[in-house]
Amino acid sequence: MKWNILPAGIMIMVVVCLCPQGVKAQLTDSLRRQNLQAVTVKAVKPLIVMKAGKIVLNVAESPLAAGGTALQVLLQAPGLVEQGNGRFALRGKKVTVLLDGKSSRLSGEALKEWLSVIPAGSIDRVELVANPPARYDAGGASVINIITAKNRNLGANGMLTAGAGAGRYARYTGGLGLNYRNARLNIYGNYDYMHNMQYYELRSTRYLANNTHIAENTSETRERDNHSFKAGMDYDITRRSSAGIMIKGMLNYRYRQVHTRSGKEYGAAMPDSFSTVATTGDLRLFNPALNVYYKVDFDTTGRQLMVNADYFDYNKAWSDNFVTDFYDEKGTASRQPYLLRDNSPADNTIISLTVDYSQPFWKGKLEAGIKGTFTSTDNDIKWEQQIGKTWSTDSSKTNHFIYRENISAGYLGYRRTIKKFDLQAGLRAEHTYMKGSSVTLGQTSKREQLNFFPTVLVLYNQSEEHQYGFSYRKSIERFSFNIVNPFITYVSQYFYYQGNPAIKPSIGHAFELSYTYDNKLSATLSYERYTQVLTDIYRRDTGQVVVSTYANLDGAHSVNASLTYSRQLLAGKWQTVNTAIMMYSRYEGKGAQELNNTGAGVYVNTSNTFKMPAGLSGELSATWYSPMTFGVYKMKSRYSMNAGIARSMLQNAGKLTLSVTDIFNTLNIRYNVASFGVISSYENKIESRFIKLTFSYKFGNQRVKAASSHKTGIEKELRRMGG
Repeated sequence: MKWNILPAGIMIMVVVCLCPQGVKAQLTDSLRRQNLQAVTVKAVKPLIVMKAGKIVLNVAESPLAAGGTALQVLLQAPGLVEQGNGRFALRGKKVTVLLDGKSSRLSGEALKEWLSVIPAGSIDRVELVANPPARYDAGGASVINIITAKNRNLGANGMLTAGAGAGRYARYTGGLGLNYRNARLNIYGNYDYMHNMQYYELRSTRYLANNTHIAENTSETRERDNHSFKAGMDYDITRRSSAGIMIKGMLNYRYRQVHTRSGKEYGAAMPDSFSTVATTGDLRLFNPALNVYYKVDFDTTGRQLMVNADYFDYNKAWSDNFVTDFYDEKGTASRQPYLLRDNSPADNTIISLTVDYSQPFWKGKLEAGIKGTFTSTDNDIKWEQQIGKTWSTDSSKTNHFIYRENISAGYLGYRRTIKKFDLQAGLRAEHTYMKGSSVTLGQTSKREQLNFFPTVLVLYNQSEEHQYGFSYRKSIERFSFNIVNPFITYVSQYFYYQGNPAIKPSIGHAFELSYTYDNKLSATLSYERYTQVLTDIYRRDTGQVVVSTYANLDGAHSVNASLTYSRQLLAGKWQTVNTAIMMYSRYEGKGAQELNNTGAGVYVNTSNTFKMPAGLSGELSATWYSPMTFGVYKMKSRYSMNAGIARSMLQNAGKLTLSVTDIFNTLNIRYNVASFGVISSYENKIESRFIKLTFSYKFGNQRVKAASSHKTGIEKELRRMGG
């Protein structure tokens, strides 16, 4: 799915007084005598702040972000490109998504599903880190860090939000957040609810010999009810040490109705027989998590120790019912319906312990840490076929799969400034043990590996305006847990999905040259080389049945040039940010000629924010993708435009926002696939035009110091669980 929501700058009101005490008294007396009003200074936080190696998007209070999701926010980030099938790249580099400093190993549609249930109203800013240091997990060559909103100082406060919208169906959101802090204790909590229905239209044509093809048309509606919660406590044990506990989680329900029509056609001649599949399905996902942390600053020089312990439980109940009907070329039922159902429970746990330490060293800063992550996933997939009036197990699809993964990691990093040079170097080591067992098939596979991941960053600060940089980072792309499960997901009599337990992580090497000018211009040139590239493939199973699965290619190369230009016009009332990226990639297949392909493309985005009279602010954005090639996918061009407006009220305690996404309803995902003799074309129209009206109200003391940022150690593994 493709969203287009533009984060914007935040309008904030501040009152400043920097005068000495005597002058302050004279000014106060003069104002009283002249019956003048106090002076209020309005400041605008820029929409985008560009630095060498980092771009910051200030999301809070964006008219387009209000009532939306994290996914809508990210897809307007400068330099972030969707490569098809839910994969993303930042300036050509594979991406790891973080929440408050902790990474996620979600990929594909699972990543998009997770981002689509995070309320955008809970986000303060997004940091795009193209060259992350060694303290970050080695997954991904670049990092996107989603930082949630925080408040300041002592007292109590809260925020209430409510919103409604519509596309083809109505949707609504609501949430409440509370925070209280005294001198040593901080207690906080929040609850958010989101309900929506969304429509999907998927069309595919698979070409066969003798001018024949199989056409599949699918229409689907998904209804979601998402509940998210968080509660915690932080306590300052001493002036330099603190500890805390946090419980959070999500309870999500999804119901879907799908209708698929599949048939073989012979050019302009009369169609052959065809079939229809009616699918209904329920999903219930409950995943509570617990985090306990301890932090101590040993002195004022920067010596700090941080310890995090995490436990996570994942419980999923997923069931579908399939009714396949068969018809002859005249549309008359030709045989009895094929009845199929599946029940796919999952019970998974993650335990993690992380220790990070930093201190001054040799006129710089030394960072070191260790991390252990222990994951167990248990997926019991049961398929049944109805024969007569009796349901019996379908052994060709049923699979009980258990996967265990233990990762032990350690890192050492050092950074220092020497005159006009900022230097940063680090080394991370990760040992991984993996064991996958299919209880149903009686098959077990084991694998372990030790990898070292160096990082280097050199910045030359010629002046306050001009910065030059060079970076290198070795990374690893680990798969989502569902990718290694060999179970089958049935779609129709001609098509299904299947995991691959033999898949291997991909290793990447990324080099980048960068230039930044005065927070207005950012230019980069990068080269990436990947081995064992993880890619989707399509292959024939038996006859005309096609399987969508995963494989490792020999390698891939990419070269990317990006340019981002930001400027404030009309005395700061209009900020425009424009990004262009030129991409070239080459993939090397394993003896499959179709996978040895090259491609080039261009991505362009313009983002504009406006400050208007009467407390109004507005946003307007547009995005365009040229045709691009990523692995087996040859993407066609696409574009979209979004707009929003907001008005502050109730002495700036309230805000009302109105926004429209994909104004002209132009966002169609169209692509061709050539893989192991499977030649096909696809067009996916996922509902993307919505109108939203959102109201937020802040109450209590709005300068409460927020809860400490819990940088837990398992978010990365949680996301790999899937959506």
